[in-house]
Amino acid sequence: MPALSFSAPNLAIVAYAEVDGETGASTRLNSGITTSRTPGPFGLGQYIILLPTNLGQFQARDVIVVQAKNDAGGGGIVSKNCAIDDSPSDFKVIEFFNGAPELGGSTRIDSTFFVLILRTTISPPGVSPA
Repeated sequence: MPALSFSAPNLAIVAYAEVDGETGASTRLNSGITTSRTPGPFGLGQYIILLPTNLGQFQARDVIVVQAKNDAGGGGIVSKNCAIDDSPSDFKVIEFFNGAPELGGSTRIDSTFFVLILRTTISPPGVSPA
């Protein structure tokens, strides 16, 4: 077998969680992270993933994977889109929409989801911002 011309992924799991769509709480998580739903009527579909101080990371080094779950009960499958604000180093904001946000007609909706945050384990090049 010929040698691979690329390196291994070099990614480490920073944190993972399953987040309840109604409350933002999570009982299945790791690494000391906490999860919450933004309170009040303006918090619909907006979740905060708070990383412990020692796990904060720069935006340029984040790999965040979000998987929405179908929690519509007997109502069938509901189409969902999500957006992630990963610019803060100590927390991440995840928002779910019932359609494409750029269409203007979509609104935020609550959704149960899984989140996986990965970090590179290799040193960045000297010209890298991270």
